[in-house]
Amino acid sequence: MTDRIVLAARNNALWCDAVARSHGVACTTDDVAWTASTRTPPYYPDAVTLSPDAGEYDVLARIDDSDGCSVKDSWSRLDLSMEDFARLVVGEWVWLDPSVASTRLAADSRWQRLTTPAEMAEWVRGWASDPDAEAILRPSLLDEPGVHVLGARASDDPASPIVTGAIVNVTGEVAGLGNVFARDGDVERAWSAAAAAARTVTGGTPLVGWEAGASVDAAVAAGCERLGPLSVWLK
Repeated sequence: MTDRIVLAARNNALWCDAVARSHGVACTTDDVAWTASTRTPPYYPDAVTLSPDAGEYDVLARIDDSDGCSVKDSWSRLDLSMEDFARLVVGEWVWLDPSVASTRLAADSRWQRLTTPAEMAEWVRGWASDPDAEAILRPSLLDEPGVHVLGARASDDPASPIVTGAIVNVTGEVAGLGNVFARDGDVERAWSAAAAAARTVTGGTPLVGWEAGASVDAAVAAGCERLGPLSVWLK
């Protein structure tokens, strides 16, 4: 399982890297961790561990660990409580193998790839939980290699709002599936439809991601395997 968690964690770190760079944040990636030189946008960590052997100070020495700092502990092995961090989220890495039959996924013909800044802005308005969050994911992400923004409107009317969506980030051997949302709250159907739509742009590439709470069950219902736990720490 460790090798697959390495792939999933690195994929997630590279997505965090793309988001951070879109805000002008300089980042560093090596075999131990991905780290940001300054504070990242809301909901995004300042570091992601990329090795199960990464230690607390391997990570903290590279980042601004003042109040507001967050660390994604990809193997849930760190203890940052001694540095006044609290464990904010406990989630799980998930893996959808290409061998899982597509008939298990709730394909929805309304899902499409969004390619223009205007479409991206619509997608963000559907995804964002509050107006301040709309500034996090910028249209420049559409130019990132391997990034695909997917979404579905409320109806076949092209003027209807985008009500469900996800982002796919292809990095070598895997494709990350994240930022899955559904305005109606049906996370299970949204995750399954997002996975089906992701397959149309990634082919036989395994899908990876991390989820927490009910979203883990939604991913498993779509055919995902649970790979192992991760934690997000916040100071």
